[in-house]
Amino acid sequence: MQFWMKFGVVLIAALGISGCSSGNFMVYKDSKHFYVTSTGPELKRILCDTGDMDKIAKESQLPAPLQKDLKDGICNSNKVKERLLATLEGMTKEQRTALKTAFQQNGYDINVVANC
Repeated sequence: MQFWMKFGVVLIAALGISGCSSGNFMVYKDSKHFYVTSTGPELKRILCDTGDMDKIAKESQLPAPLQKDLKDGICNSNKVKERLLATLEGMTKEQRTALKTAFQQNGYDINVVANC
C-alpha cells in the first residue's frame, strides 16, 4: 500500500510539473472546466458563442496580432490544437499572466477543477 501512495505522489508531482511548463491552462466557468486548447463543443459554446473570448482578448491588452491569433486559435471551427499550443508557448510569462488575468476579470477561474 505504501508503494502506491508514493507512486501517486510522484505521479501527481510529475503531472503538475509538466502542466506548469506548458502554455496550456484550464479555465472554469458555469460548472464547466476545460483546457483552452480543447477541441470540444463546450469550450466553443462558453468562450466563443457568448463573445467572452473577444472581450478577454481585448482586455488582455496584448498586441493586436497576438489577440487575433488567440481568438482564431480558440474559436476557429477548424481548430488546430498544436498551432494554438505553439502560440501559447511562444508568449512571454507576462503575456500569459495578462491573458489569464483577463479571463479572471470575465468570471473565469484558472486551473481550478470543480469538485463533483
